Amino acid sequence: MNIKTPTNARKEFYELLKQVNDSHEPVFISGSKSENNAVIIGQKDWNSIQETLFLESTGTMDKVREREKDSSGYSDIDALDWDNI
Repeated sequence: MNIKTPTNARKEFYELLKQVNDSHEPVFISGSKSENNAVIIGQKDWNSIQETLFLESTGTMDKVREREKDSSGYSDIDALDWDNI
């Protein structure tokens, strides 16, 4: 886990931006008070998190997990009700 103080993060900001995008590992900024803490992540990772939250909130991931448990291992793609997934 990469933890930086705000002062060090400020000094290394550009390098931290490259690092989080290259490694896909977040950088934690630890302030003197917990309400001053933050996390830096890359844009692609943020987009991925947002997509996952959306799919969970709409119930789509529940459908995916149901299909993964389907013992037949086969889904007729044409039979899917795409408007209600």
